Amino acid sequence: MNDIKSKEYILLTNLELKTEVLPCCPCLLSLNAMSLSLAVDARRLTKCFELMLAQWQSCLPLGDACDVNFPLWGDKVWDMIKTVRKSYSLNKFDVNLYEYESASYMRFKESQAEVGALDGSIEPFRIISGSDVPVVVVCALRELHEMLMQISEFLNSPTEQQIAASFEQWQACYQKHYSKACQKKYNKWKIQYSPRTLRKNLQERMTKELEGFKKMFLSDDEFELVYDSELKRIDIDGLSRFLFTHAERFGVSHIDSRPMFSKELQRLFSFVELWRQMQADLQPAKKRSEKPAEVEDELEKKVMAVVAKVHDFASSKWSDRLPQLWKRLFMAFHSEIAHAGAHEKFKEFSKKTVYCILGHLKSKGLYRADVTNVELTIKLEGINNGMRKYVNNGLTELDQELKARIVAHVEQEMQALTA
Repeated sequence: MNDIKSKEYILLTNLELKTEVLPCCPCLLSLNAMSLSLAVDARRLTKCFELMLAQWQSCLPLGDACDVNFPLWGDKVWDMIKTVRKSYSLNKFDVNLYEYESASYMRFKESQAEVGALDGSIEPFRIISGSDVPVVVVCALRELHEMLMQISEFLNSPTEQQIAASFEQWQACYQKHYSKACQKKYNKWKIQYSPRTLRKNLQERMTKELEGFKKMFLSDDEFELVYDSELKRIDIDGLSRFLFTHAERFGVSHIDSRPMFSKELQRLFSFVELWRQMQADLQPAKKRSEKPAEVEDELEKKVMAVVAKVHDFASSKWSDRLPQLWKRLFMAFHSEIAHAGAHEKFKEFSKKTVYCILGHLKSKGLYRADVTNVELTIKLEGINNGMRKYVNNGLTELDQELKARIVAHVEQEMQALTA
């Protein structure tokens, strides 16, 4: 493990060290002073973890507090509470280990919230009597203990929806900050081959790259979870599940104002991107459509007419760019849009796919946030009907592989259109 400890690990360790010196306090006054300091630290650390958990519920972590064993630290905090009781018992004062959310602690917590990290005010201490101090510190530690247990339970039981949504965010971040380097490197390799020789060399490289990718996993059983050998394609759903249930395998990574992917995580997403590019190049050149060009033009007109119904709801930044973006999306996913699914009542094209893409674009801010999905559906369908669920749920209604391709393509096109 990296020798550089996370901020959260350091704060927890310092809290433990401070607790260990409580029995050394020579008098009750000294013990109360140290205990109040401990209560301040415990409360602020709890607030820190509350914020982290809120972020993780939106996007599962692959690096935050990676060196903190939350169940273990939950046990350690309970031991700290026992140390508090022992320290006060040495001063002939009995402490209730199970004190929780007492009135004195709630007043202390409320007053402390108004004091910043660089503010030295001791106002929160003025409302606490000497006899209340042990109650306050026990309550602060109990609250921290509960938060650590809550985080432990959350990280041990991610839902399918959280995994899918998190993978989408991490992949979008990769596309925005790292994919161009992968694409340039691949194009530099590809340019040396003519169309006649490219196919043979592509097949050889795909075999070599797949062998390297397979080495990231400990066994054939693990590899089978993320790669479909029969169809020779990456199982995006399986890969996302593996990533967030084996996060410790992929190093420390962050998504924030300055994204940072570990080498392991870059390698994972770069393989997905490279495999997509190689498979696309391996496909035979599309034969001339047997349908007259005017038939294809007619389909595009129909799709564009549908999305034009909600153009007035476009955000100001994207109003002029949306028609061009939709045309590019139609071209990129022509096959998926052109063929309605077996359970779709409307058969001229897949309204489901179009509405799911529209829902995704709205989540990305291309349509106004103040416009409800009911309003969008009424504009599209004339009434508020069951098609609203596709706008509501966006790409989660589509196949995982198609969803990943659309997410990546939308990200690229948004960058291109705003460059």
